[in-house]
Amino acid sequence: MMWTSFLLIGFLPVSGALWAEKYVRGVVGRAITIDCYYDAMYSSDTKYWCQGWTPLCSVLVETNGQHVQNGRMSITDNPEWGIFTVTIEDLRSGDTGWYSCGISESGFDTRFNLHLQVSEEPVSFPVVRYLSLANVSCLGGSVSLSCESFQGSLPIQYTWYEQTSSGHQKISDTNELALRCQSLIHQHHQYYCSASNQLGARSSGIVKVMVFNNREICSYVTEINGTRPVPFCENTAQRKKTTSPQIRAFTTVSRALWADDKVRGVVGRAITINCHYAPMYRSHTKYFCRIRSHQCTSLVNTNGQTEQPGRMTIRDNTSQGIFTVTMENLVPQDTGVYRCGIATSGKTLEFDVQLQVSDEPVSVPVLRYLPTANIMRVGGSVTMSCESVQGSLPIQYTWHENISSVDSKISENSKLDLRCQSFEHQHHQYYCTASNTRGAKSSEIVNVSTYTRGGNCSLVIRFSGTGREHSCETFTTVSTASSMIWKVGRWLLFALLMISTISVTWFTRKTKRPERLDPPRLVYKVK
Repeated sequence: MMWTSFLLIGFLPVSGALWAEKYVRGVVGRAITIDCYYDAMYSSDTKYWCQGWTPLCSVLVETNGQHVQNGRMSITDNPEWGIFTVTIEDLRSGDTGWYSCGISESGFDTRFNLHLQVSEEPVSFPVVRYLSLANVSCLGGSVSLSCESFQGSLPIQYTWYEQTSSGHQKISDTNELALRCQSLIHQHHQYYCSASNQLGARSSGIVKVMVFNNREICSYVTEINGTRPVPFCENTAQRKKTTSPQIRAFTTVSRALWADDKVRGVVGRAITINCHYAPMYRSHTKYFCRIRSHQCTSLVNTNGQTEQPGRMTIRDNTSQGIFTVTMENLVPQDTGVYRCGIATSGKTLEFDVQLQVSDEPVSVPVLRYLPTANIMRVGGSVTMSCESVQGSLPIQYTWHENISSVDSKISENSKLDLRCQSFEHQHHQYYCTASNTRGAKSSEIVNVSTYTRGGNCSLVIRFSGTGREHSCETFTTVSTASSMIWKVGRWLLFALLMISTISVTWFTRKTKRPERLDPPRLVYKVK
């Protein structure tokens, strides 16, 4: 059993002053972003990211509120939100290990240890899309398709094939395929893309192309996975007698508007859907609608402003080319097909999104201390919070005290007030339970011990089990002088430990050193 202790003299420390995900996973070749959350009292302090979990961990990047990059790693601090973010590019298997989010405050460090696991993963099924409008030539009757696998270890090899009656013919070793009407020999063509890495390969859906030649006009219609896009790029100018034929290409540029085609939501919680669009549509009206009975009923729309009808909001970020739709308080009836849409002159751009809303059980609740502002420094009291970050809402929270192996319910909310002077016994045990319609889960045990000396009440709190390890230890009293004495004493204790470690190491090496042998002497014999 592992214990994490906090000694308090006069009041409790803020164990939630720095925290992050305890275990994170990354994929070889890709990037990962790790968010480290901190209390507002550290907004102006230096944040850093180091490798290892000991006090002597190696600092990799650090910042004083600015973006700093070192090789494949970068760090960004957002004091307004109380988050500093570490990004690691081009992950490698050797990046697996223990790391620490850290904050330096007046010579003292606060750390949170976490483990990064980097592994190889197979590719996901590749998605075939059209490239942006800027790459489409209406007069040339050509368009380029892109193939991309969004998951799996990098590098990924892409290959385009044409499926014919005689077999499968490789036609390209890149992730792009250019379709030119005049170069298509037959009326019907079928293509697909293959994505592969070290763990295997997967193929995309079939792209069907139908070619129509009518005298001087070459036109074609494409289908991807059985879906025929609405004609988008179409040249309707009158034909003129020229040496080169005019081309009319019936194709849509789906890359001009795209989103995740399948998203999952949880009952009672919120979901955000990001709809990306090409820069040319910044000034156009965006909308979000739901398909029912072959009709798409508009739910929200915007002309660059935010609208809030009921549980749904829409916001357009023209600088990044994204309009965002947020749905609050999801219910199972929200499951269905929706569309991101852009209204343009004479036509519309739309992208279908399948939303699945389901009930989910609660996750193991996490225990945290509330911010410093809520701590009474005189009287030795603090409020603990219990939160299950996953699972369908509403979630019911209950605090229990374990007395002689019997559980006693003491609170039916997510907060528990601990006051040193109110404890009748020296030792107490608490835990929190989170429950919804899918079941219940309990937190780790909180062990509280009280000590009274000279009229002062102090506490020791220990978290049992394998929950979060808090590296933030605050030893403070009401007296500033006592605080300084403790800080100096802690550094002296650390120095003594270092000296002892060095002395033992030196003594061990000396005792194990072999005896020195004198070099052989040459002896001359005189005949």
